[in-house]
Amino acid sequence: RKILCRDDDFEAMLKVAVKAADEEPGSGGHISFEVFLQAMEQGKQLPPKGPDPRAMQFLRVLEEYRIKCESDGNYLEAERAQGQLEILQAQEEKRQQQVIRASMMKEMLKIQAAHNKQYEEFNKQWNKSMADFDETAQSYVVEMKKNHKEKLVIFQESLQKEMLSKPPKWSRELLEWRKRQHILAGQKNYAEAQKIKAISDALENKERGSMNTSYAGSFAKKEANFRQQQVAEIKALLKRIEVRRKEHLKQRDLDCKRLRQRNRNILAVMESKQSMECQQLFSKIKRQMIKELNVIDSSKKKTQKKSRESSR
Repeated sequence: RKILCRDDDFEAMLKVAVKAADEEPGSGGHISFEVFLQAMEQGKQLPPKGPDPRAMQFLRVLEEYRIKCESDGNYLEAERAQGQLEILQAQEEKRQQQVIRASMMKEMLKIQAAHNKQYEEFNKQWNKSMADFDETAQSYVVEMKKNHKEKLVIFQESLQKEMLSKPPKWSRELLEWRKRQHILAGQKNYAEAQKIKAISDALENKERGSMNTSYAGSFAKKEANFRQQQVAEIKALLKRIEVRRKEHLKQRDLDCKRLRQRNRNILAVMESKQSMECQQLFSKIKRQMIKELNVIDSSKKKTQKKSRESSR
């Protein structure tokens, strides 16, 4: 900020950026690269590169004045002019350097803004990809649960039919009582046959209740095993989904690191390039100003030499 504020144009851009930070809701006085870049675009335009015509004109005037003082033997005044000349020359060099640095900073900010936009797009695409993956995975789970429910109903019906189709397995005692019952009925001993039938019916009801209890237990056990298999299938599916999800997240992290590293490399190359360009441009600025003053000095000396020769 100290460097930028030494030039009115930089200060104007800085004020626009500070205003943007104050007006940005929830920013806490900070702004993003994109907002700062927009603020720079809205602020005063950067001064043109190259020498300032007014400063160069003043330098020429000072140089001519210094040469005249030197020629007239007014060396103290020539020394004072030389001091002012050096100060103005240093200020003009610094101004041009500031323009170059600001231009390069603006270029870097644009690159950084492009990187930020690229990263936002990267996250947007990956978020959509993960949302699609989760939605598809959930549809698989729902579909499997639906199939399990249908298969469970079919299994229960088939199991019930199987249980009902099995002939009852009566005890030897009941079979003996039924046999005596039929023998007595065949002998027309109906009274005794009726008594034996009552005993047989009671024993049959008892055994049928035991068989129903046994069937119900067997039914429940087989159904529980079937349900357990379905639960295991659901768990296996969820595990496969989780493994695939972790693979996606791992790939996202890897792609993110590659993207960040690539952008860091681009910025590093850009910084290195700008550093070399700065050195070359700064040297060029110094050479140009020295050349400009030397031309004035040489031209003035030639003029003075011709004047002396003509006066002779």
